[in-house]
Amino acid sequence: MTLWFYVKTADDPKVVGETVCEFNYTEGKHPEDKYSWIMEVGRDEPGYWEIRGKYAALKDLTEIAIVYRIGDTVVLSEIDDGLAPNFADPLITKYGFDNVRWLVVPTIK
Repeated sequence: MTLWFYVKTADDPKVVGETVCEFNYTEGKHPEDKYSWIMEVGRDEPGYWEIRGKYAALKDLTEIAIVYRIGDTVVLSEIDDGLAPNFADPLITKYGFDNVRWLVVPTIK
């Protein structure tokens, strides 16, 4: 399944995305054992950001989510349902339960 999070806020999409990225950082025992989420400017549309996974031992970044604004809401879209706590925890902590909504979209087979 795929998730979409909607955050009612005046914050810039980059700020909302960085809130999620700061929460998703781990460092192991070895110098190359670092995993983090980072923000990158979207390639296709102006005003879009991408949250990407960065692992020190690998050169390629994995796409985690797309972040953009619609009206008074910041949208974090196309999120794998296994990552729900990685988004819900930091967003609800910062913006409050009343300002965060999510949609679950089942995969069509």
